[in-house]
Amino acid sequence: MSTAKITILSDPLRGTSFPLKESLYTVGRNDSADICIPEPTISGHHCSLTLLEDGTYSLKDEGSTNGTRLNNQKLEPQQPMVLKDSDLIPVGNVEILFESKEGKAQSTVKTMTVINLDDTGTMDITNTGLQNIGMKVNKRDRVVRENRKHNMIFIVILAILLLLVLVCLGFLVSMILHTGK
Repeated sequence: MSTAKITILSDPLRGTSFPLKESLYTVGRNDSADICIPEPTISGHHCSLTLLEDGTYSLKDEGSTNGTRLNNQKLEPQQPMVLKDSDLIPVGNVEILFESKEGKAQSTVKTMTVINLDDTGTMDITNTGLQNIGMKVNKRDRVVRENRKHNMIFIVILAILLLLVLVCLGFLVSMILHTGK
């Protein structure tokens, strides 16, 4: 029995996983597709996933308008390709991740990324240095900066701009009245 699944990595269904337990799945924009992704760049019946005898799945493009890719390589229509664990399947503008526990059990290659923060120079940043980054939403759903100093500067700039507009309007009115005499 296969323990495979696909996970949508792009909107509108980002993070949605579909365990693959059946022998055939259709992927497309139509409601009749087993995995329906409402995205305009996906054809009605875009591609299909088929369970093979050895427990793996294959991917086949069903003649879609924008094509189906497997790890950035375009598939020929109606030509199935065997899927492996961690394969990326771009379907239209939506990216899908294929995961298979069988593939993980057989895989001996591991990747590990280590970032030494001492080498990046980020250790010198304090929490107070990050206080201006935060925003919060008040009860009226308006975005308000938490930093009062920035709020005051913003208000002063707005007041100066308002004063300039009023001076220009006064000058314009006096020019109109003066030319009318």
